[in-house]
Amino acid sequence: MISKKLLLILFLAFTIPVFAQDADLFLIPYRKGDLWGYASPDKTIVITPQYNEADFFYEGFASVKKGNLYGYINKAGKVVIPFKFYTAKAFRFGYMDASGNTKPGDGSITPQKTVLFAGASPAPDGYEICIDTKGQKLKCPAINESSAPDLNKQTTETVVSNYSTIQKSDLFDKIIADYKMPGAEESYYIATRNNNYGVFNNKFEVIVPFEYTNIEKIFIGAMVYLKAEKGGMQGILFGNGSPYIALENSKVKYIHSSDGNSYFIFTKDGKAGLRDTKYKNITEPVYADIMYDAAGPGFITTGEQDMKGFIFSNNNILEPTYTEVKPLKGGQYVRVKTQSGKWGYINNKLMEFFEN
Repeated sequence: MISKKLLLILFLAFTIPVFAQDADLFLIPYRKGDLWGYASPDKTIVITPQYNEADFFYEGFASVKKGNLYGYINKAGKVVIPFKFYTAKAFRFGYMDASGNTKPGDGSITPQKTVLFAGASPAPDGYEICIDTKGQKLKCPAINESSAPDLNKQTTETVVSNYSTIQKSDLFDKIIADYKMPGAEESYYIATRNNNYGVFNNKFEVIVPFEYTNIEKIFIGAMVYLKAEKGGMQGILFGNGSPYIALENSKVKYIHSSDGNSYFIFTKDGKAGLRDTKYKNITEPVYADIMYDAAGPGFITTGEQDMKGFIFSNNNILEPTYTEVKPLKGGQYVRVKTQSGKWGYINNKLMEFFEN
C-alpha cells in the first residue's frame, strides 16, 4: 500500500508548475500599500487592490489570498473558486486517457484528453490535492516538463586535421586543440611549448605567443574566441589572435543566453562587469557580482551591502537597491523585495507596479 507520505510526494511532483509555464502578461499584479490588485502593462488599474497576495494569471485564472486563505479569480476580477485553500498554485494542462487514467506526457504515449488543473491544499498541514476549474478534487493528471537546455553548451566542433600528421618540432611540444575561422582557409592549432600555451597556423606561423598558462577555445556561432590566462589574469582573444577583452581580469566567464545572445562576465579589481560580443560593455565593472539567471533570461547584480539589481535582455539596468530579485520566466518582469520587506513587480522598461 502506498503511504500517505509517498502520495504527497507524487502530488507535489504534479503540482509544482509555476515556473514551468508562461504567465499571461495581459494583467500584472499591482501592489498599493499592503493590498494587491491588477493593472494593465501601462499601469492602469483594472482590478482594485483588495487582496493580501496576488499571483499572475495562468490559463485565465489567478490565485489570490484574502486573510489566511486562497481562492481563484478570473480576468474580470470575479471569484470563481472560493477562498478555502491554504496554498494555491497556478493552473496548467495535464493529460489523461479516455478512461480517466493518467498518461505520461513525454511523447511516448499520445494523450487523448487534456485537463486543466491546479495544485491546492485544503488543510493547513500542506497536503496538496489536484483541483479542477470549479475547485473540486480530481485525480492528478500526468504533466509534460520540457528538460532545461544546457545554456552554456558550446557549438559542436569539427576536427580540422589529424594531429599525428603534424610533426613535433622546435615550435611546439603538443597540440591541444584546433579550429578554423569563418571565411579563412587556414587552420589554427592551440599547442604547448615548455608548459606554456600558444597558437600557430598551418603555415607554422605563431599567431598567439607561447607565453600563456592556459588557452581555451569558445565557439560563438561560427566565430571562435580564445579564453587566455597568464599570471593569474584572464582575457579574451579572437581566434586570429587579436585582443577582445584585455588580459587584466581575475575572472572571465562566457554566457550563452537562452534568448540566443552571448556575453562575457568579467571581474576586474574585485568588481564585475558585463560585455556582449559586439564590442559593447553593457555595464562597466562596478558590481560586487553578476550572476546569469536563465529564468529571465537576464543578470542579477549584487551591489553594496548585498543589495540586488537586474540587467534585462534589452540592456536596461535596474540598480541594486533591493534585498531580493527574482526574474519571471520570459524576462519582461522581475519580482523584487524592497528594503521595507514588501514585494512588487518591475518590467524591463523599469516601470514599478507597486506603490508604498
